[in-house]
Amino acid sequence: MSWFNVDKKGLAKLMEGRSKSFVLCELLQNAWDEATSRVDVTVAPVEGSRSVQITVEDDNPEGFQDITHAYTLFAESVKKSDAEKRGRFNMGEKLVLALAKRAYIETTKGTVEFNEHGRVESRCKRDAGSVVSVEIPMTRAEMNEVIDAAYRVIVPHSVRTFVNGQEIPCRKAVTEFECTLPTLVSNEEGVLKPTTRKTLVRIHEPVSDETPMLYEMGIPVVETGDKYHVDVQQKVPLNMDRDNVPSAYLRAIRVAVLNATYDKITKDDAATTWVKEACSDERAAPEAVKKAITERFGANAVAYDPSDPEANKRAMADGRPVIYGGNLSGDEWRNARKAGVLPPAGEVTPSPKPYADGGRPVNVIPESEWTPGMRRVVAFAKDVAREILGCDVNVQIAREFGWNYNATYGDRELTFNLMRVGHKFFDNGISDEVIDLVIHEYGHHYSNDHLSREYYDALTMLGAKMTRLALTKPELFR
Repeated sequence: MSWFNVDKKGLAKLMEGRSKSFVLCELLQNAWDEATSRVDVTVAPVEGSRSVQITVEDDNPEGFQDITHAYTLFAESVKKSDAEKRGRFNMGEKLVLALAKRAYIETTKGTVEFNEHGRVESRCKRDAGSVVSVEIPMTRAEMNEVIDAAYRVIVPHSVRTFVNGQEIPCRKAVTEFECTLPTLVSNEEGVLKPTTRKTLVRIHEPVSDETPMLYEMGIPVVETGDKYHVDVQQKVPLNMDRDNVPSAYLRAIRVAVLNATYDKITKDDAATTWVKEACSDERAAPEAVKKAITERFGANAVAYDPSDPEANKRAMADGRPVIYGGNLSGDEWRNARKAGVLPPAGEVTPSPKPYADGGRPVNVIPESEWTPGMRRVVAFAKDVAREILGCDVNVQIAREFGWNYNATYGDRELTFNLMRVGHKFFDNGISDEVIDLVIHEYGHHYSNDHLSREYYDALTMLGAKMTRLALTKPELFR
């Protein structure tokens, strides 16, 4: 005696609310999985009723291998051990039959009919191929949805497929590539086991108003909302309802797609969820991450550098986007560094740091070698410091080839760099150039940040004091 009975009505109720398009997909995938070259689908209303007849006919020479599988739930599927066939639970046709009022299957092994009285089998056989026909209660809107669903499948190039006499066109892939992905294959005991396997993946552009989806060998599985349709040419690890995949699997798909199509990524794409998720994965190729990050933020973007606040402001002043920590996840930052994008602002627009290499001594020119002009400028700088800074400042002249600075100021010490300003700077007396440089450097008495409000205020204040000094003690400027 059998341990189980299946309540057909109860099973049908479990599927209420599910799109009727799954009926067509289940029947199509069974036809495509065999040695078939042509499949004909008919979807038509049943006259005088609120039902629709869906018929799928194929030309597979062998027909059904075992016709009892059409009505035996969870029978040992011959497809379980083949990763390149869509079935695994031997369940799809049973879900379709649960919805049907009437149905019949004709194949090379015989015929079975389902009606209100039950199941009737006969020895009537076809010479080749199979026909599966089901009458299912359905609104006209649902019928149209089924027909529309037929044009969302991705037809195998080896199988011509027709719906109500019209051929579904084959789609041309944008690109295709091989990668290793998780799948399910049965072991010697017939138990499905997760494994990984190299497979072909095809990328297709969605047409008209299609939502991008993940496909299993041409059959749509789950909407992704990403950029492309992704058609995996092996079993996808699906749930029992065949309408979703594990999040880890979807992530692996997104990484593989980004690595294969990064050259097509646009600025709008770069800000989408799927690209961000792929860029945060350690499997993302550095060149793919670099392209995505560059499209998202710009080729000259830099990372905020907390060790050099002025460098960040200098970058912004140069028109460079400054990217803060919260703009990317920790994993995205890790991959960005590996890809060589978003360098710290301190490396690209560093603030002046003449003593950054450990306070090395400058090549100071002894006073005995000063020219009269040098003595005059040094004396002016010292006198002005006492007047406008209110303190004494040590002033020296250096001969530094490695510095890109005309002068530096720090710890009440001002150093002029002869190799930058030249001899004329000193020989021309107290010129506008001298006054300008002295005010600039004495501004650092109040702030080291060239772009800070404090430095700006210091310059205007020192300019006012220098003006007052020129009026009250003009002899300092002669």
